[in-house]
Amino acid sequence: MFNRYPFLLILPLLLLAAACSSSVSTVDHPRSPTGAPPLPADISSGRKAVIMESYEWMGVPYRYAGNTRRGVDCSGLVNAVFGKFGVTLPRRARDLFRKGRSVNRQSLSPGDLVFFSNTAGKGITHVGIYLGHDSFIHSSSSRGVIISSLEDRYYRKHYAGGRMIIR
Repeated sequence: MFNRYPFLLILPLLLLAAACSSSVSTVDHPRSPTGAPPLPADISSGRKAVIMESYEWMGVPYRYAGNTRRGVDCSGLVNAVFGKFGVTLPRRARDLFRKGRSVNRQSLSPGDLVFFSNTAGKGITHVGIYLGHDSFIHSSSSRGVIISSLEDRYYRKHYAGGRMIIR
């Protein structure tokens, strides 16, 4: 039978090869937005999931007290991203600042929260998700969800600390 129809022997191998090659690229190589730093190889799967989910929010417009893709503020972004993975957090930046474990700036890891003070009032008023290489993602009141640098003069001046929420 295989002598008359040799393709019956080759067809299953071709289908298997095609299935394997198409699934690897979408699972192992998720896309990072322009300006996003490379993720370290030793990052935990939970931290990687948080970072990749935060990238899905890029470009969402700012909306005070918002927490949907139609509009989101800084703490709404943090709540939406972490909430996707079952992590319940306080809604306000100042309350978030009391959660988790304090991390000094030199020890920040992707997925940690970074906080800023006196940006829109007194005390802790802004929060973002650290991406690595001094970059963080946050909801800017003027530009929506963007990636910024901790080295930016404004953020350097207002930096208040980091907190580890997940390992």
